[in-house]
Amino acid sequence: MTVLELKDVAREPGAIYYIRRYRAIASLKLPTEIVDSNIEFSIETGPLGDKIIEVELLTQPNYPALPIIKALREFINENDNSGTLPI
Repeated sequence: MTVLELKDVAREPGAIYYIRRYRAIASLKLPTEIVDSNIEFSIETGPLGDKIIEVELLTQPNYPALPIIKALREFINENDNSGTLPI
């Protein structure tokens, strides 16, 4: 199971500056097919610079959720570190 890309990434407005909330469409490569899933995720920056990434699947593919969420967290962290997410 791999994450191919995040499409239509949009940041939701918020009043708390250290929490960023997003909506996107995740393109996932499952063992038998490639599916798109609507997701919401947030990135919270702690006082020491650590990041807490929470992911919610709005449309559940026919695959266990835990491996998908783990792969999405890693993919989102890589994109955030490289600066490709909207500010």
